Amino acid sequence: MLGYTYFMSIVLLCILVFLVWWWLTSLRAREAALNACRRACSRERVQLLDETVMVRRLGFARDREGRIRIRRTYSFEFSNNGHDRRQGEAICLGRSPEVVRADWPLSSDPSVSEAKNTPQTVIPLRGSDGTRRH
Repeated sequence: MLGYTYFMSIVLLCILVFLVWWWLTSLRAREAALNACRRACSRERVQLLDETVMVRRLGFARDREGRIRIRRTYSFEFSNNGHDRRQGEAICLGRSPEVVRADWPLSSDPSVSEAKNTPQTVIPLRGSDGTRRH
């Protein structure tokens, strides 16, 4: 009887450790996605509404090295003029943001290239060393 109680205590402790790990990893990935959305909205000169992102999809994917990571897709809303609401999404692989995409509004600035203003523009993110992430 004592062995069974000890075994169940170890199992419950392992489950608790896993849940805490999952929670912390999810918080870090969400914060990274939120920061990437802020940068993308700032670059596109739109307002990130509610200053939040919401998990839309969870799954698995492989990174560049072939390791399996958790892929989280977050949705966010932004506004061009404060009266409209548009949808966008940010994808994180593991804890690092991979891409932010949305139907960005057309820019009135003629110096912005026309190719950049096509619907569903994907904004690639760069690592801390400046190299492009895929």
